[in-house]
Amino acid sequence: MSFKRGNMKLLFILILSMITAWVVAAEPVHLKGSVIDKATKQPIPGASIFISEINRTVISDENGRFEIHPLPQKNVLVQVSFIGYKSIIQKVDLSTIDLEVTFEMEESTTTIDEVVVSGAYVMSRESSPVVISKVDRSAILMHPSPSLMSTLSRVPGVSEVSMGPGISKPVIRGMSFSRVLSVYQGARFENQQWGADHGLGLTETGISGVEIIKGPASLMYGSGAMAGVIHLLEENDASAGQVEGDINLRGYSNSLGGRMEAGWKGMGANGFNWSLRGASESHADYLDGDGQAVGNTRFNTHNIKAGLGLSQKWGDTKIRYTYLKQRLGILDEDEREEMVTTRNDRNMQLPFQQVTDHFLSSISNIFLGEDKIMVTLGYHWNFREEIEDDFEGIDLGLRQQNFMYDIKYFKSFSPSLEVIVGGQGFYLQNTNYDEAEEILIPDAIKDDRSVYSLLNYNKNNWVLQGGLRYDHRKVTADARADKFLAYGFELPGAPEDRILERSFGGITASGGATFRPSDRWRFRVNLATGFRAPDLAELYSNGPHPGTSRFELGNANFEREQNVQTDLGIRYRTPHYTLMAEAFYNRVDNYIFFSATDQRVEDLVVWSFEQDDAYLYGGEALVEIHPMAMKWLNFMTSYSTVIGQRRSDLSYLPYIPAFNWNQEITVRPSFSSNSLSALYLKLLGSWVMDQQRVALLEEQTPGYYLLGANIGAELKVAGQGIDVFLSGSNLLNKTYMDHLSLYRPFGINQIGRNIALHLRYKF
Repeated sequence: MSFKRGNMKLLFILILSMITAWVVAAEPVHLKGSVIDKATKQPIPGASIFISEINRTVISDENGRFEIHPLPQKNVLVQVSFIGYKSIIQKVDLSTIDLEVTFEMEESTTTIDEVVVSGAYVMSRESSPVVISKVDRSAILMHPSPSLMSTLSRVPGVSEVSMGPGISKPVIRGMSFSRVLSVYQGARFENQQWGADHGLGLTETGISGVEIIKGPASLMYGSGAMAGVIHLLEENDASAGQVEGDINLRGYSNSLGGRMEAGWKGMGANGFNWSLRGASESHADYLDGDGQAVGNTRFNTHNIKAGLGLSQKWGDTKIRYTYLKQRLGILDEDEREEMVTTRNDRNMQLPFQQVTDHFLSSISNIFLGEDKIMVTLGYHWNFREEIEDDFEGIDLGLRQQNFMYDIKYFKSFSPSLEVIVGGQGFYLQNTNYDEAEEILIPDAIKDDRSVYSLLNYNKNNWVLQGGLRYDHRKVTADARADKFLAYGFELPGAPEDRILERSFGGITASGGATFRPSDRWRFRVNLATGFRAPDLAELYSNGPHPGTSRFELGNANFEREQNVQTDLGIRYRTPHYTLMAEAFYNRVDNYIFFSATDQRVEDLVVWSFEQDDAYLYGGEALVEIHPMAMKWLNFMTSYSTVIGQRRSDLSYLPYIPAFNWNQEITVRPSFSSNSLSALYLKLLGSWVMDQQRVALLEEQTPGYYLLGANIGAELKVAGQGIDVFLSGSNLLNKTYMDHLSLYRPFGINQIGRNIALHLRYKF
C-alpha cells in the first residue's frame, strides 16, 4: 500500500516528537495514600485504585495502603472501588512530586458510577451526556459465551445478529452491520463488517472490559459510528516493579468447547512495561434444545497479543500487536443432515470461513502541563477466505489493508473547561485474491479525511458538551484486472474504463448536557447527528456470496446515510433502590437495508440493497433494588424496546430485535473462611417477546424465556488463590429461534442448555 508524501511527512514528525519527549523524560511523580472506611476509619484492604489516563490499577494492601508511579504532573481522575462500598471518582492534583491522599469510602449495596473513556473525555459515566454502558472483565467471566458479542447482548438496548455461537455481530438500538464501529487497542477496527456472515471478529483475550456507546458517535469516531461504538478496553498495565500473570481454563458442555488463555505483564521501576498473552479456543457442533446437533457450526480461534510501552512524567507511549486466526464452519441449509458427524468432531468441513487478522497500533500521550496531545496510529491486515467446494480452492478471497491515524490536542482553559481539536485519516485498500473462484465486490480504495472539535464544560452540577466535525471520503472501485474480465464481473453502468469513483462529505454535530442536582437525581439530554458512507458491498456488489448462499446486488447511486438522534435520560437513586429510564428517537435519511427479491441467478436468490428514509425509536428502563437491611442481596430488572420503520410507507425495517425484559438476582453471602471467599450466586432470566413487527418477506418470530445461573468464589488451594466461575445458560433447555438469527429462515434453533466452568489462577 502506498501513501501520499504528506502522510509520510506527518508520520516522521510524530515519531520525532515522541523520541524527543522520551529523551527529555523528567523525574516521575508518586501518588501514595490509604483507603479507609469513612465511618470506622479502619483500613480497607483489596480496594482498587484506577487511573485511566495511564491505564493503571493498583490494589490496596492489608493496611489499606497503596502507591502508584510514575505519573504525569497534572490533574488526573482517580476511581476507587470495592465491593460493598460506593465508588469514589475524584480529581487529584499531581503537581506535588510525592503526594499523600486518603480516600474515605462509604458503605453501599450498589455501585452505579464508574470512569469511562469512550466519550473522548475521561469522566464519570453518570456525568457523560453520551449514553455509555460498561461491561467489566468480571461480568464477562461470570457469564461467558463462546462469542463475546453474546455476553454483551445482555446490556439493555444491545442485541446480536448471529450465525450460530461462533459468528455474531452487534446491534445497538436496532442498527447493525457497518453502522456499529469497533474500537480495538484504541484504534478503529475494520474487518468487512458489511457481510451478514462476518462476525465481530474480536475476542475477550487481554481486555479489561467493554464500553458501549449507544447513539451517534460520528463526531469522535467518524463514518460507521452512527449507531454507536463497541470499544474493547485493553487490560491495565502492571504495577511499577512488578511482574504479574494469570492462567485461565474454560469448558463448555453444549459444544464440548474449551478455551485456554495465559498472560504475563510487567513494569520496571523506570516505567518500561511489557505484556504477552495467548489464547486458543475450540468448539464442536452445538446442540439445540431438542438435543439435535446443528452440523458444521464448529469453530476454533487462535490469538496472540503483545505490547511494549514506556510511562514517564512527560506521558506514555504503547505499541501493541495482535494476531487472530479463526476457522468458522458455515451451515449449508440444503445439506443439514449430511453435515452432522460424530459428537466431538472438530475437523473443518465444507463450507467454512478462514479469517486472519494482524493488527498493529500505538497510542502516545504527551502531557504539556494541563494540556495533552494524544496520537493514535493503527495498521491492520485482514485476510478473509470463504471455502465452499474444495479444501484446496478459495471461492471468495478478500485481502484488506488499512492505515489509520487520529491526532487530538486537549486544551485546558480552566479546571472546568476543556476543548479537543483533532484530525483523523483512514486509508483502506481491498483486493480480491487472484485465485478466488468467485467475485462479489471489486478491488477498491477508501480514503477518509476529517477534522473535528469538541468542547466540554464541567462545573458544579452541570456537564455541557458540544462539537462539530467535517468529513470527506473518496471511494474508488477498480475492475480492470484480468481476473474481473475472465469472471465477467461488471461495475454498475458498465463504464468503459471499468473504474467508478464516488465522494461523500458533510458536517456532523452534537450537543448534550447532564444535570446532577444531588446524589439522587441525574438528568441527561443529548442531540447528535451521525453519518455513514455506503460500504463497498452496498455500492458495488454483483455476485454470489458463498457464506450466505445468495446472489447480492448493490447500487452505485446510493447517498450517504445521515441521522439525527435525540436521547433523554433520567435516574433516581436512594440507598435502597435505583430507577432509570432512557428514551431515544432516531431519524435516518437514506437508510440502506437488504431484502430478498423474486429473481434468481442460477440456483441463488437475488438479494438487493435498497435505500429509503427511516426512523427508529424506543428506549430502556431499569429498576434496581438493593436494600441496606440486606446488603447481601441485589435485584435488577431492565426492559428494552426499539421499533424501526420506513418513513415512506411505515412498513417495518428488517433485523430489528424484539422487545426484551431481563431479570437478575445476585446474592453475596458474608460467609468466608481460610479456604473460600468472595462467594456469589446469581440467577438470570430473559424474556424475549413475540416479534410481530416484521419487514416484507420476514416472518414473525414467537417469543421465548431463557433462564440462567452463576455461582463463583475464590478458593485457596495449597495457599494459592484460584477464582472459580460456574455458569449455566438456557437451563430449561428451551427450543427457540431468535429473530436476529441468520439461521431462523431455515428453521434452525438456537443453542440449548450450556454449562461453562472457568478457572483462573493469578501469579
